[in-house]
Amino acid sequence: MSEAVLDIQSLRKTVHKGKNIVEDVSFKMHKGEILGLLGPNGAGKTTTIRMIVGLIKRSSGSVSINGTDMDEDSQTCKRQIGAIVENPAFYDYMSGWKNLQQHARMAIDPVSDERMQDIIKLVQLEDAIHDKVKKYSLGMKQRLGVAQALLHQPSILILDEPTNGLDPKGIRELRDYLRELADQGISTLVSSHLLSEMQLMCDRVVIMEKGRLIDETVIGELDQSDEQKVCIVAFQCRVDQIQEAKALIEADSEIELLHIEKEQTLVLKLHEATIPDVNKKFVEAGIDIYAIERKKTTLEEKFLSLTNTRNMTDIKEVQS
Repeated sequence: MSEAVLDIQSLRKTVHKGKNIVEDVSFKMHKGEILGLLGPNGAGKTTTIRMIVGLIKRSSGSVSINGTDMDEDSQTCKRQIGAIVENPAFYDYMSGWKNLQQHARMAIDPVSDERMQDIIKLVQLEDAIHDKVKKYSLGMKQRLGVAQALLHQPSILILDEPTNGLDPKGIRELRDYLRELADQGISTLVSSHLLSEMQLMCDRVVIMEKGRLIDETVIGELDQSDEQKVCIVAFQCRVDQIQEAKALIEADSEIELLHIEKEQTLVLKLHEATIPDVNKKFVEAGIDIYAIERKKTTLEEKFLSLTNTRNMTDIKEVQS
């Protein structure tokens, strides 16, 4: 794994009466990686992002950008970050080009017109860049916001809920832009509540709850089990044979019947290597199998499993 471009260690934010709204959060992001920051409302995602970009002060902990500590050289670190926290702000009566020019004037280093043209092409706003922003759709405004964040050539892009208000086409376009940026070596930290979209967009996700980091998952390994490749498989048979199939499975101690879908599909938890044997068992019993589908674990399922488990633990601790 390459050196971390963003290194967060033991981040904590304490507010009135000593309450920690972010506590002991540590994670790293690598070059060209899209890292998702997930969590239910109030988990501390936006507070964490605000501390990273310097909008609010950290109570403790450290933030390093490309090996430089934010406390030791904040100006160098901030030059490496492009961010959209909440909704990007524009002058609606000005064109997209004029908005980018205005933003470029505030940059520490000069931004050339050539650089602006390259960014406009990247976010595919060439045909609308000289139109007034008030005519832009939400998706176009989001793309213009990404363009603003990229003007000063940052190595890290930080986006807080960038898909808010976007239609499916706009979300797909944003996903494609971020992947193109990743291919160019730009790393992106993105927070969102759209779990299915995050599964498609990200290389890896970290999950927060109640101010703490509770899990880290590589998307490509989401469906891999540590229990000798235990998996979930759906076997579809005739409705009039479902009870016979159910009895056959319940007689096998190595297979767990999770539930029955639509009165004709048994959803089973079993070892991957035993799928052919189970199918053979059905056939030998005269049960017609019309479809076999391995069900992949989704990010949403894992997220809900983690947060629900922790909530139940909290309830039990209170009761005890």
